[in-house]
Amino acid sequence: MTSLLSVKGLSSGYRQQKVLHDINLEIAHGSVTAIIGPNGHGKSTLLKTISGLLPSWAGETTFDGQAMPNGAPDRARSGLILVPQGDQLFMAMTVEENLMMGAFARKDTSAIKSDLDEVYSLFPRLLERRTQRAESLSGGERRMVGIGRGMMADGKLMMIDEPSLGLAPLIIEQIYAALGVLATGNCSIVVVEENPSRVANVASSFHLMDGGTFAWTGNAADLTNSGEILNTYLGG
Repeated sequence: MTSLLSVKGLSSGYRQQKVLHDINLEIAHGSVTAIIGPNGHGKSTLLKTISGLLPSWAGETTFDGQAMPNGAPDRARSGLILVPQGDQLFMAMTVEENLMMGAFARKDTSAIKSDLDEVYSLFPRLLERRTQRAESLSGGERRMVGIGRGMMADGKLMMIDEPSLGLAPLIIEQIYAALGVLATGNCSIVVVEENPSRVANVASSFHLMDGGTFAWTGNAADLTNSGEILNTYLGG
């Protein structure tokens, strides 16, 4: 079976600073993949480059059998969805308006309504706050809106950048419980995390990024048995 996403020899960076070095990555249909590693080593840059927000310097990206033009930021229309790091919401808009922005390219009205109900089922707190402006939400609630907005795009691959960043432990548990439910669906998922223990029960494959390249790759069982590697790169 062909991969849903295939990245070969990908390099990228900012201005004169090269960040990614010859990255190769294959994402299977229906899989959950974790990109782990310390901050500042290229994890977010990788997602930005794959999504087309950042041009690649070398290499090629193929998604769902189609070659992706370099630097084309409209890859969401092809089903490649990025949930960016941080609270990048429309703060003056309500929760529901933000969620509906994820479905801007869709015309299937009944399916959109069904997906909105699914978001509210997964994140009941958003249903309670559906008419509130995003600026009034807590950090955890904003993260839920970001993931929900990604769900509303009905994509084939959703890439989520640091879903637990800056959140309290209880909220992190709620976020990952929701990701566990999403992992049972048809959408493939890529999750970027600094702490592998948070994503260990969700992802089936792991790539450890260090210095803009993959220093280690394995599955969940390998992760459990790779204490020396994790101590070296992540401090335990």
